[in-house]
Amino acid sequence: MSDLNSARLELSLPGNISFLETALSYIVNCAKVFGLSKKELSQIQLAAEEALINIINNSLNNDPNEIYTIICRWLPTRMEVVIRDKGMPFSPAEIPDYNPEALADLDNMEGLSMYLLKHSVDEVHFRNRGRDGKETVLVKNIEAQRIDNIIREEVATEETKRNIEDNRRSTAITEWHLRSFRPGDALEISRCAFQAYGYSYETYIYYPERITEMNQQGELKSVVAVDQNENLLAHIALKFYHPNDPIAEMGVAFVKPAGRRLNIFSKLCLDAYNKAQKQGLQGLYGRAVTSHPLSQKKLIDDNFINCGVLLGLFPADVDFKELTGKVVQKESALLMFLPLKSPIKTIYPPKKHAEIVDEIFANGTIKGITGDSSKVKSDNNTAATDTQDKLKLSHSRMEVFNTADIICYSSDLKIVDDVLSAKKSLCLERTDVLYLFLDLENPGCPKLAQACEELGFFFSGVLPYGLHGRHALILQYLNNLAIDYDKIKLHAPFAQKLLLYIKNCEQC
Repeated sequence: MSDLNSARLELSLPGNISFLETALSYIVNCAKVFGLSKKELSQIQLAAEEALINIINNSLNNDPNEIYTIICRWLPTRMEVVIRDKGMPFSPAEIPDYNPEALADLDNMEGLSMYLLKHSVDEVHFRNRGRDGKETVLVKNIEAQRIDNIIREEVATEETKRNIEDNRRSTAITEWHLRSFRPGDALEISRCAFQAYGYSYETYIYYPERITEMNQQGELKSVVAVDQNENLLAHIALKFYHPNDPIAEMGVAFVKPAGRRLNIFSKLCLDAYNKAQKQGLQGLYGRAVTSHPLSQKKLIDDNFINCGVLLGLFPADVDFKELTGKVVQKESALLMFLPLKSPIKTIYPPKKHAEIVDEIFANGTIKGITGDSSKVKSDNNTAATDTQDKLKLSHSRMEVFNTADIICYSSDLKIVDDVLSAKKSLCLERTDVLYLFLDLENPGCPKLAQACEELGFFFSGVLPYGLHGRHALILQYLNNLAIDYDKIKLHAPFAQKLLLYIKNCEQC
């Protein structure tokens, strides 16, 4: 399917229910060309039907003079259906949550359509496009290209079985080296992730073509270790969540058993640090697991500082095999940061958190001046970028983690209503944890943080340069998620102090 080269097809139709079958036929035929299975065709058709009926009846009032557009896109490993219209504004937060166990409750049926839509595809996004109206985006991953299906198909052949046996009898590794990613590495990287963590990692890692695409677009910068026969032994990557961000997450690290005694991981990390410095990044960060302290110790040895605890970030079914076995609750993450450059910046932490924030910055020798917000006028939209078109707020949900990030690009108190709306919408989707990012360099940050804490958010930490180059204050909200703090294992004394501080904040 790679010969389609990110194919894009577009169809515009009148906003009348009479054309529904035409629209569905178009979407299903595109899906067939894109290689979806019969089951996936049924799922994308159901989701599209629910979305279109809602748009035609509620947004366009079944008016044939209104026009909507359907864009079908094939991208490596997935199909996207984008439905654009200029009808009545729509907020998914207003639709009540559907309970499949309460079938006799007639009031419960109002949320059924949204429930069917969201459970038929892998992702659903509702986006406001301002004067250009709005769009509904349906994303369906193509299962045939997921790594476990590729492995099953290969293992089914006698040739692959013989190759597996040959590999088991292969000679010992006599030499190895690091090199940059090549497209041919993607399949083996997916295999490593699948074998190490099952399906508890981010979705993209299980689709080889998506790994290649992200490296080509600069979202990932992968480095691999290979032996003398070019067999992949290990992988690490710098991950960028926005192309112009001055920091990157260091992660996606896997080492095969054959390479674990060769000190590969340390050299992979060193190579990643060197690449970050050459690129002029201001820092790197990592999210270390807390069911065991090994990754924390490694990052501390490499001069990372502890700057926050993200409660309940990772799935509860992560299996660390010989290290800890299966995690017994949702895995919390220790947020750690490696400063590479430190331009002097003024920050405005809330008074109640000023001492712990100052200590975090001091530990990392990050140059900052704590300002008095009462003497400076709040600067709105300071964290927004041109590509975000001066957005006030955005939020995104990580399906595999069942968590969400809410990012405030403004510190205007009027944005609290948007935070509340996002919180309500995400909680209705039963999202476990919400992480709220506020602009710590904006004088309006203290008042906005206080207002958000009144909504139930509490301190999580800070991420230096984490809001498109500006320091970020992170608050978090637990959506009926119980955390046993005693099961969180932290190596450094300051990390333990941070966790106790966060626990006290939650209980206040």
